[in-house]
Amino acid sequence: MKKLFLVICCVAIFPACAALRDAPAGIAGVSTKALESARVDSIYQTYPCDIDACFDAVSAIAVKNGYYIFSSDRARGLVVLMKIPGCVDTTEVGVFLSQAPLGEGVVVELSSRSSLAKKTAAKALLSDLADRFKKK
Repeated sequence: MKKLFLVICCVAIFPACAALRDAPAGIAGVSTKALESARVDSIYQTYPCDIDACFDAVSAIAVKNGYYIFSSDRARGLVVLMKIPGCVDTTEVGVFLSQAPLGEGVVVELSSRSSLAKKTAAKALLSDLADRFKKK
């Protein structure tokens, strides 16, 4: 009986470990859990460049368009944008950068819980990235 109780307690406690690990980031206001979850519906495009050049371009385009860079992490390939026109100022759009399969450039994914913010940011970012990194 004691073993069954111990097993039930372990099963109930261990799933909470992930939530506990994310708690400090959530309290500080920099958790990207919602943006990562929204990646299943992301808008994405692949560009023939390296991640560092793409990261710098995304940051420059965001500033040019008046977006606020809430958070950026070059090592994770993540830029979080706010102040997207037509949306609430605190609406977040995550820009995720990753190496394309077979090393054929960089995949740029935009995700947000707001489809309007995601589409608005994607229209500006992806078209400007396409102009900067034209296929040769």
